Amino acid sequence: MKNNFIILIILLSITFSFSSCNSVKYVSENEHLLTQNSIIVNNKKNVKDEISDYIIQRPNQLVFGVPFPLYFYNIGNKNFETTFEEWETNHPNTYNFTNSVFSKKQTIGLFNFKKNTHKWWLTNGEEPVVFDSKKAKLTVNNLTNHFQQEGYFNVKASYKVNYSKNKKATVNYIVDTDRVYTIDSIKTSIESKVLDSIYSLNKKKSYLKKGAQFKYSYFTDEQDRITELFRNSGIYRFNKNAILVDADTANYKSNIDLIINDSIANVPFKIQKIKNINIYTDFSYNTKDNPAKDSLNYNGFLFLSQKNLKYNPKLLLNSVFLEPNSIYQDKTRELTRKNLRRLNNFRTVDIKYNELEDDYLEASIYLTPLKKYSIAVSSELTHSNIRQLGISTKLSFLNRNIFKGSEILKFSVQGSFLDSKDAADNEKFFNAWEVGADVSIESPRILFPVNVNNLISKEMSPATMFTIGTSLQNNIGLDKQKFTGIIDYTWQTTKTKKHSFQILNAQFIKNLNIDSYFDIYTSEYNDLVEIQEEYFSGVDLSEDSAISFIKTYINDAFESSNETEYQTAKNIEARYNIITEDVVIPSVAYTFTYNNSENYKDTNFSFFKARLASSGSLLTYLSSEKDESNVKTVFNTPIAQYAKMDLEYKKFWNFSLENVLAFRSFIGIALPYNNSNSIPFSRSYYIGGPNDLRAWKIYDLGPGTTKTGLEYNIGNLKFLSSLEYRFKIINSVKGAFFIDAGNIWDISNSELNTSEAKFKGFSSLQDIAIGSGFGLRYDLSFILIRLDLGFKTYEPYLTQNKWFQHVNFKNNVYNFGISYPF
Repeated sequence: MKNNFIILIILLSITFSFSSCNSVKYVSENEHLLTQNSIIVNNKKNVKDEISDYIIQRPNQLVFGVPFPLYFYNIGNKNFETTFEEWETNHPNTYNFTNSVFSKKQTIGLFNFKKNTHKWWLTNGEEPVVFDSKKAKLTVNNLTNHFQQEGYFNVKASYKVNYSKNKKATVNYIVDTDRVYTIDSIKTSIESKVLDSIYSLNKKKSYLKKGAQFKYSYFTDEQDRITELFRNSGIYRFNKNAILVDADTANYKSNIDLIINDSIANVPFKIQKIKNINIYTDFSYNTKDNPAKDSLNYNGFLFLSQKNLKYNPKLLLNSVFLEPNSIYQDKTRELTRKNLRRLNNFRTVDIKYNELEDDYLEASIYLTPLKKYSIAVSSELTHSNIRQLGISTKLSFLNRNIFKGSEILKFSVQGSFLDSKDAADNEKFFNAWEVGADVSIESPRILFPVNVNNLISKEMSPATMFTIGTSLQNNIGLDKQKFTGIIDYTWQTTKTKKHSFQILNAQFIKNLNIDSYFDIYTSEYNDLVEIQEEYFSGVDLSEDSAISFIKTYINDAFESSNETEYQTAKNIEARYNIITEDVVIPSVAYTFTYNNSENYKDTNFSFFKARLASSGSLLTYLSSEKDESNVKTVFNTPIAQYAKMDLEYKKFWNFSLENVLAFRSFIGIALPYNNSNSIPFSRSYYIGGPNDLRAWKIYDLGPGTTKTGLEYNIGNLKFLSSLEYRFKIINSVKGAFFIDAGNIWDISNSELNTSEAKFKGFSSLQDIAIGSGFGLRYDLSFILIRLDLGFKTYEPYLTQNKWFQHVNFKNNVYNFGISYPF
């Protein structure tokens, strides 16, 4: 630890000493490197990002206060010779030496290597930002315009440059705003009685208020509001150019006259209704002039197709919000376009209007379908503590509009071939395999025995997903077979709020070859044999009696004198219970998600998700079967009965220039009851891994302060929190510093876990492990490749000196991932 700290100090010292003498390497004698901008408004320094955005010329990019991109650029030699002949002439001694030691071809190769290296530094670095007075004047103009638009019409702005002897400069932009102008009176001039009546009914929503600050943004917001109001009230021809504002300003007050014209191009504004609605279900630009071969009039909608009509009109209209004989509205047009696109059946969706006689409109919806069938193949490599190497392949087949209601059928098969250190046959490279298949049908409506349209309308983008699947493992998990079945309903009440109700999320797990457990995991059986021969030589032990041997002889009395051997045997028993677990999990779950992100590029938003799940209550009530432990079963398999709650919150702050602070917190609790005294392995919590507590490998920590040595450490209470600072290093290379904290605990009555694994209230918070580290990310626009290095900062299972005992590169954890961890 001490040596690592000294090395870090030395590296930082070298970096700063290098940077201090090299930052102005390519700044000429009569030029100055711009190092800082400051904006002083009314004698106070302003740090608002909104104001800083008006600065035209900014200093070189900083990473933690250091202009690393500039230093990268300065490493390169921009005066390096462009041709080999020129380099040979300018460096005869170097040329003669390298040519005598190597061949001329190798000498040319050396020249090209040096040339390309310098080019790489220059291309990926950032050239020095030299102060430009013209850009400073443009900034003054920007600041003046900004404050004038905020109502400071008498604003005065200027700049002052502070030059230093080391060819550096800082700039202060000085702003004196004077007093702000306010709105004194508002008068409206609307000649059209139709427009005037619509405006009057919604006047209270105006952005223009008497006594308010005179801001140009208020006027543009009001212009947009009025335009949206009229265009959603049937005024199809209206646009914002028909709105004029006349302002009379004096004595820091302004009298406003809002003028709305009654026509455009001498055509009066009127409320217009939609008379006809045409839907072209297989539109193609190349054949747009061909006549329709199939047509159907359904409830006032005319469906047209150049081939046979492939969509059920009634079902397709669930995504159409235009109605015959209804007034024109922008919002129904956009809602129709949005919902038709979400069907994932059409490549393009276009809606156009034509004006008919008597001010009626004809709406035409042009739908260009995607291919009905598609096939996709994917593959990946995996590695873990158990699976040394795995190759998996997935083949998916997709059928769009299978039942003529825009439904999507997806069928996929997948196979994995694994190299497992615990598989029975270790002579083969791939000594285990797993195959599976699943079928899903997605429908863009709620499919339920009872009509729920009054509760979940089509405006909420409802959808239903049916999924069934199965998989079979050989050797890993002792020929384990799984069946899954899911019925999932989703809908969106607002732009930010989404709901999911899984009326069924069932899983059936059956081990087909439990009796061969110790034939497969021979190393564990050998460990038991060593214990038996050393301490219980008179007791018979076989593969069939191994678990009963542990339960009978590995007890508290044995632990008191042989703690290590006791833990070894109990770990074998715990792992046996995990891997040979047969269970039926018939769960119901509800999920609420809040996400106010504008789009996938948004880095300044909040996210919250709550999930409530319950398993086994109905099935245990209906079942009359019981096993020898008095546990209710179905198909001779125990029914899992538990309640589970997951809460997750994420918050992102975008500072500037791709500097983002990201926070994530998660808490989950699962409580078994009645028919179960533990949570199934597949529904239990674990911690660690590339998207979790990154200083520990997956399943490698907990529960509590235990150090079991098991490959699978699980619990039924989990806490995790992360804070990550993300920043741009250079071009597509990004970096991050992070702190993760969390752990898992056991809160059941299971006797398999020790007291150190139990959650005991607030005192157990000291069991929270802390990891810290840094990461590098390479952004390829369509995908982000991530490498994070996690260091164990606080290890709760250590008996003493729990802080910083293994913060070094020998004990760090490398995490490779795709996209951000959260």
